[in-house]
Amino acid sequence: MLFETEHRMPNKILHVVGRMDRGGVETWLMHTLRKIDRREFEFHFLVQTTQESAYDAEIGALGGKIHCAGNPKNPVGFALRFNDVVRRHGPFRAVHSHVYFYSGFVLKLASEQGIPIRIAHSHTARRRQSGQITRLVYEKLMRHWLRRYATHRIGASRQAGEALFGLPFTLISYGIDFARFNASNIQSDGDELKRRYRIAAVRKVIGHIGRFVPEKNHTFLVHTFHELVKTGTDAHLLLVGAGPLLPEIQQLIASLGLTDRCCFAGSQSDVVPFLRAMDLVLLPSQWEGLGIVGLEAQAAGVPLLASTGVPTDADVIPELVEHIPLDGGAEFWAAQIRRKLEERSVRRGDEPARLERSKFGIQLNLESLSRVYTHPSADLDLTSPEDKPTCDGWQATL
Repeated sequence: MLFETEHRMPNKILHVVGRMDRGGVETWLMHTLRKIDRREFEFHFLVQTTQESAYDAEIGALGGKIHCAGNPKNPVGFALRFNDVVRRHGPFRAVHSHVYFYSGFVLKLASEQGIPIRIAHSHTARRRQSGQITRLVYEKLMRHWLRRYATHRIGASRQAGEALFGLPFTLISYGIDFARFNASNIQSDGDELKRRYRIAAVRKVIGHIGRFVPEKNHTFLVHTFHELVKTGTDAHLLLVGAGPLLPEIQQLIASLGLTDRCCFAGSQSDVVPFLRAMDLVLLPSQWEGLGIVGLEAQAAGVPLLASTGVPTDADVIPELVEHIPLDGGAEFWAAQIRRKLEERSVRRGDEPARLERSKFGIQLNLESLSRVYTHPSADLDLTSPEDKPTCDGWQATL
């Protein structure tokens, strides 16, 4: 007699994002997709672009699916496409929305389609960009729908959760795979990258990794670097990333006569070699939801000088991280950079292991997400983060 092994279909999870290019939210989602049990969970991504994005090919190779929802500024068209994806590719166990205020509309649609788990995830502490009455009405409506239709409200940090939801919400930290930081050839990696970009071996490298968008504050960063160079500091600025403001920043660099002291590395699939070439990472963001770059800098053992707009939630190795206010100005920041460059290195070599043991370790994050994806809200403790510590472009800012 033949016995057939029971085959259980995986839980389908629909992630709603702007596009799967390299950014903080998207990078975290890819860490999750690579490590989650894909026999239990099948990830689908509903994006708001028809253009191919950086992670699309890898998503397909890992068994994920990409669907296009079109421009969210056309809510009727978006709703029709959303409903079509749900009908054709469901049933979905959960919709996990990463599009800030617009998640209210997304989860309303998910509720109407009978999807049992509806997650709104706030990744940014974005400041209000407009006081126009239409924007205020929009935000009020979206908050109402979030309260009504979200079964789970998740913040990537306290600031991010409070910015979108107020209280209560569940704080779930990003999970990152830090294994790639464990290689022993740290010095040779950094030296090789300096040679590739023709950076003098003795020159100190000031680095930044991030999209060229307003909140990353590249203009302030460049003016700060200019002040640093004016003091006679032999330094080089290494900028990793792409984005709409890249041409503007390239022009600013040229106008300040810094072309021979700056290089643009573009978007990179692996930032580890770049971090190993850096003596100091700057993160002068106007705001951040968390700041994955800060976690990566710590894993690489590189000191980080960040603005007070970057949450301290990600300060796993305090001796490597310092926060200072932006209102100190470029000269103040340049002075702090000089001080940091003169300090003795505190790298111990066990930084990746320390990050992995923290709340940002990939395994803890996978366990938290698996619980969210398989439990209704009644079974999940939604608490204030004070009581229980537990996304770019127009697409992600609606």
